[in-house]
Amino acid sequence: MDILARITDPSASPFVVAELSGNHGGKLEKAIQLVVEAKQAGADAIKLQTYRPDTITVEGKDDRFLLKSGLWKGKYLHDLYHEAMTPWEWHPILAQEASKLDMVCFSSPFDESAVDFLEESIDPPLYKVASFELNHFPLLTKIAHTGKPVMASTGVSQKDEIDDSLRVLRASGCTEIILLHCVSEYPAQPKDFCLQNMVDLKKAHHVEYGLSDHSMGNIVAIAATALGARVIEKHLCLDREEESIDGQFSMLPDEFAEMVQSVRMTHLAISGKKNVPQSPSAFKRSILVSSPISEGDQFTEENIRIARPSGGLCPSRWEEILNYRANKDMRVGHPLSEDDWIKE
Repeated sequence: MDILARITDPSASPFVVAELSGNHGGKLEKAIQLVVEAKQAGADAIKLQTYRPDTITVEGKDDRFLLKSGLWKGKYLHDLYHEAMTPWEWHPILAQEASKLDMVCFSSPFDESAVDFLEESIDPPLYKVASFELNHFPLLTKIAHTGKPVMASTGVSQKDEIDDSLRVLRASGCTEIILLHCVSEYPAQPKDFCLQNMVDLKKAHHVEYGLSDHSMGNIVAIAATALGARVIEKHLCLDREEESIDGQFSMLPDEFAEMVQSVRMTHLAISGKKNVPQSPSAFKRSILVSSPISEGDQFTEENIRIARPSGGLCPSRWEEILNYRANKDMRVGHPLSEDDWIKE
């Protein structure tokens, strides 16, 4: 699949990505089932996260490493990432499962070694840069050197920071970039999205745009589709048990399927051209005979009316018709035509 062509094709519905994250709970069979469920729910792609605890943080134990609020309150970063990581040896297995189902498989690498691993193990057709990594210039450079398209979340970045990141990507060989509007809260609240800012990404940075959504439900994804998002990324889970670490802001398979259907129907509703029938609708009005008319009678408000169905002259001709006389007898319901009056 030519990913960029698919994403930029306005006739195609948004490219829907199912984020697996750590919702496999450390079980390969559960990770495989997530891939299967993503396909059945209608996703175009699955996305992994490629890191190890030691490639994303250090094993610090002071307060800066302790999460004090949110879903993972009380966990140290190193412990959280150890629990949530997708084992690297699973990547080719999951990519193969996705391929069998005719789905794209790609990942968010969190350091340069992860890029090397992904290139060697699954050769993804594109990369994702997570919100908190957009200022990780060595990582951006490494990704850009692959020459592949990049999706990048903008959740915690200001315009100048996004500009700097795009400059690094482009200078290092990446010209195909999609920016994903994102609120980096877990879960995010719809009131915080300000989706107009998503639309402004294209004008400000000359790139396609989409949505990386951590909110509950599908309303934000639907609204983003209506505003032209070309990518919708959403977390998928099989359950909301404790081991599904992102389950509280992820969608269950039936919820994900409903979102995909809503996104695609929204795209259909806003794309294309209005289908106006070439022949008049039966429910449009026309000028009809309302009382019997004899040859020579003048057309008046008493013997003709603007009424349903169509078939007679357009109501816009009303004032003109009142100046004419009938050239034949006409019964009630007769649709007036150009041949029904005396030509003088």
